[in-house]
Amino acid sequence: MNQRVAIIGAGPSGLAQLRAFASAAAQGTEVPELVCYEKQDDWGGLWNYTWRTGVDEYGEPVHGSM
Repeated sequence: MNQRVAIIGAGPSGLAQLRAFASAAAQGTEVPELVCYEKQDDWGGLWNYTWRTGVDEYGEPVHGSM
């Protein structure tokens, strides 16, 4: 298999997909090359607790935690 997969965002959905690929690989399934892109400084998306809201230094929205 010579495939590449891009996962956009390291929030709850992106992390779940990365974990699913990791589990499949651990069971011996051949998985594609993975690249995960995240626009924030840290992974976690809505799970990333922060008191900040508004916009970051790049003008991107900063969402408060759930």
